[in-house]
Formats: sequence, C-alpha cells, structure tokens
Amino acid sequence: MQLRTIYIAEAHARDQWPAGKTISCVDQPTTLEQRLDNARQFNNKYNFEMPMLVDSMNNTFHTTYGSWPFRFYVINNGKLVFKAEPGETTYSYDMDELDAWIASFYQEKNI
Repeated sequence: MQLRTIYIAEAHARDQWPAGKTISCVDQPTTLEQRLDNARQFNNKYNFEMPMLVDSMNNTFHTTYGSWPFRFYVINNGKLVFKAEPGETTYSYDMDELDAWIASFYQEKNI
C-alpha cells in the first residue's frame, strides 16, 4: 500500500478566507512555484514524512475528486474505489472506520 498526500488550494488562506493566525498563515498561491513552496514549508515545519504531491494550478485533483477541505480516498489500479466522508454533524472522520475499510479491502484482494 502506498499513501500519498495531495496539497490542494489553501482552504483558509490569509488573503481569501482567514480563520485566525494559526490556521491562516499563508496567502493563496498564484503560481505553481508558490504552491510547491507552501508544500515544502509544511513538510519542513511539521517533519511530514508521507510523500506529498501537489495539485496543478488548474486544481485538477480538487475539481475531479471534490477534495476540499480534505478527504481520504483509496485509488486502486487507477480506479477510485473508496471515498471517506466526514460525519454529518461532526465534520470529522472516524479513523478506525477508515483503517477497518482498508484492512478489509486488502484482505479481500489477498494483498
């Protein structure tokens, strides 16, 4: 199994939809180089070890998968096989449920 993070447009950029200094600490990138720089800064600041991909400035991944503000997907052999949805009232994810789905998927596939 390979896990990846995909950095998309800033949900709460300082210059668009600020949500306090802790959350809104960068402006919305207007170039790919700025978006790449934001991703690098995040990786360095938080010692983030998972490989990170960066969405295009056309927001192709975000537009295709509706990933705002964040989502969890399982893509197998180029096909979307699972899209986790946040709780309707909590807007958060049950990570145990996500782990159970992934374990079951791999057990069924004998991976």
